[in-house]
Amino acid sequence: MDSAVHVCRWIVSSLASGLLALGLSGCASSATTTGTAPHSTVSRDNALALARHVADSIGGRVYAIAPSGSMIPTLDAGSIVTIETVPLAKLRKGDIVIYRNTSGLAVIHRLYEKHDNLWYVLGDNNATVDHEMVSAGNFIGRVCAIFYTATDTPPLGLVRTARELTAVASIREN
Repeated sequence: MDSAVHVCRWIVSSLASGLLALGLSGCASSATTTGTAPHSTVSRDNALALARHVADSIGGRVYAIAPSGSMIPTLDAGSIVTIETVPLAKLRKGDIVIYRNTSGLAVIHRLYEKHDNLWYVLGDNNATVDHEMVSAGNFIGRVCAIFYTATDTPPLGLVRTARELTAVASIREN
């Protein structure tokens, strides 16, 4: 197993004690069968703090998901992700990655099919692959941790708390 993935998984699994230290009153997660991403009782602020902790531990970055719906049911506008920097050669089909499209927007989708050194990507809720392929030149990172938040968190456009917080999928970067 790649050591960065192992470290990331260890950090995420050890964050339960961090949740208690933050004084949270539970960490229940639920999903529905209506095609929505899971939600939890973790506030957006606490999810950002936990995601930053993971990112700082692995030299990664934190991203929040834009309300495009392209990654439902895996991710929705309440989700926060931590990404890790890995070589393009380490990517595998099914990995969730972030890349920059030709418009300059960060897009988060799943690796679908590899052709030479390029990857087709597909949103979990999309019928067709993206027009652009992921290459070494536009690849930002691979998702290594997902934090689901409470359903009553404010819309992404109202959250401007972290300098590394960047909206992905269909809205401009902060």
